[in-house]
Amino acid sequence: MLHHMNDRDHFLQSELSRRALLKYSIAGLAGLAFGSQILQTSQAAGAPQTPTNLRVDSPPPLFCIAYIDPDIPSHANQESLIARYPLTIVPQDMRSTHVQWRNRIKHLNPKISMLGYQMVIEETTVPGPGHEVMRSVKDSWCIYPGGYHPTVQVEPGPRDFRIFDPRKPEWQESFLAACRATLQSYPYNGLFLDQCTVFEKAHLLATVKAEMRQALQVTLLRLRREFPGIILIGNSSYNWQGLNGELNEGRSEKMLEELAPFNGHVKPTMDLYQSFLKDPNDIERVKREMALAHLQGAYYSAAVDYQHVLWFDVFDEVIQQFK
Repeated sequence: MLHHMNDRDHFLQSELSRRALLKYSIAGLAGLAFGSQILQTSQAAGAPQTPTNLRVDSPPPLFCIAYIDPDIPSHANQESLIARYPLTIVPQDMRSTHVQWRNRIKHLNPKISMLGYQMVIEETTVPGPGHEVMRSVKDSWCIYPGGYHPTVQVEPGPRDFRIFDPRKPEWQESFLAACRATLQSYPYNGLFLDQCTVFEKAHLLATVKAEMRQALQVTLLRLRREFPGIILIGNSSYNWQGLNGELNEGRSEKMLEELAPFNGHVKPTMDLYQSFLKDPNDIERVKREMALAHLQGAYYSAAVDYQHVLWFDVFDEVIQQFK
């Protein structure tokens, strides 16, 4: 999520050497045959033994999340680094310094795909035209019998945030209007839909949560029908019809399950996997998790936090395979 800045310590048990990584990841990307050593490594890692569906004529399967405020000195001067990525997720903030920041990135890399951040299922104080629309919602909150409103905590802060009930027509129309507002505010290639889910705490009854998931699915399909050509990525452990894919945000133990092919996705399919690093020099973890993500056909990113973008030499080697 946009507010996330905590480290997460998920890991895989196997080790891949640098040479094995390149065979494992790039040969998989090109759809080539695996050698017996790579198959043994993939079995040890719990990885599937089928090649990825990415092709060398696809964009390089790398992305970055850049929740950056260019007015903050410690966030400054990262545009050229972000521009090295084929895909980036950025705030929807329309203050002039933010617009100029996005423009500089696009000037450095006119081919970059840029997704605007849009919250889905919870309140947010994050600036931007889409979020302003959502802040106009009056009566679409999850509520328990007895009147209790469940909330979620977004990092340590002055308040918790209420959760929307996607069954409510007010929420459905407001969410679609919010997506329109964000897409009309800047030439994004699509949207990153944060918290594209139904929380377990949304209601006490499983049947009600199932109704909420169905209502969210219907609304996502309405969004896709209205914008058939844009990229839509959800931050979710669910698979949603009509999206290009979902982000697995550091859940390495769920990588193979959540990044498995899903026939309800719109092409081009674009599942994402984000590694959270304690140490920005943890190249071995980057190699391991990137290899498995690429084997599943997913785009890969690694960071300590979302305010500081990292680049690794091994990314250059991936990029080179797609030239």
